Amino acid sequence: MLEGDWHIQSVDYGGEALPDRHGELQILAGRFSLQIAGTPRQVGAVELDPAAQPAPALDLVWHESGAETRRLRAIVRVRGELMQFCYYPDAALPRPTAFASNGTPPAILVRCRRVEPA
Repeated sequence: MLEGDWHIQSVDYGGEALPDRHGELQILAGRFSLQIAGTPRQVGAVELDPAAQPAPALDLVWHESGAETRRLRAIVRVRGELMQFCYYPDAALPRPTAFASNGTPPAILVRCRRVEPA
């Protein structure tokens, strides 16, 4: 469902598009590689719970020296070649329940398109 290369087309926060937030996300064999707007490439683990409700749960997890340093707790949906995931920037908040960035508290909504192999 999620494995492959994805081009990040847009990122919204609080109902507003964040400019210059395009990038690449690769998910393979339980790992991810992420690069946004020329920032250094980040890598980590992917945890997916497809049975979670109201939408499948996606966690991107960063580790350093064997210890978890960051966890992005999102909901995810894939429709054909398009993927959306939504998360709160504050890791202390629960996972979002809707694919919207303009709620209270505001969330981050990421839209991606699958990259076709060359």
